[in-house]
Amino acid sequence: MSVQTQRRLFTVKEYHLMNEAGVFGEDDRVELIEGEIIQMAAIGTRHATCVRRLIRQFRQLPEESAILDVQNPIQLTERTEPQPDVLLLEPRADYYATAHPIPSEVLLLVEVSDSTIDFDRNVKVANYARSGIQEVWLWDLEANCLEVYRDPTENGYTSIQRFERGEIVLPLAFPDFQVSVNLILG
Repeated sequence: MSVQTQRRLFTVKEYHLMNEAGVFGEDDRVELIEGEIIQMAAIGTRHATCVRRLIRQFRQLPEESAILDVQNPIQLTERTEPQPDVLLLEPRADYYATAHPIPSEVLLLVEVSDSTIDFDRNVKVANYARSGIQEVWLWDLEANCLEVYRDPTENGYTSIQRFERGEIVLPLAFPDFQVSVNLILG
């Protein structure tokens, strides 16, 4: 007799309750993706440096134009709450004190990837598209390039551009703001 096993998927609410109950340690790096609790990869030196450079770059935006958020949760669906590396969020007076940001409040979402590029590209970016996030940047540290995803649909992004060293990218929400690929990759 064959027994079929089923995975137990969690909701964001259950995930938060587990955290409050102490299921996860203070140093556990986990996120909820499609109902599954995923252990995040350790942040390497190059990854951390890239995030720091992005922070420095985005701090130049006027404070009233966006809230800069780093490695904090965003609730995509009832079962998905990732922690992107960098977010530019619509300004809110309460700085999102009452709830994590939702997709409609995201001006730009940035993932930096070295060892997890396939998961980030095939799973996380797909989730961002399904939830309607207008622009996602995926910094591929292995290939030393930036992938820019725009025009989300249920089946993925319809516009995907690749930027190499020596090129400049302009975020949709800030078309006059230039980001140098060289500056971020170092």
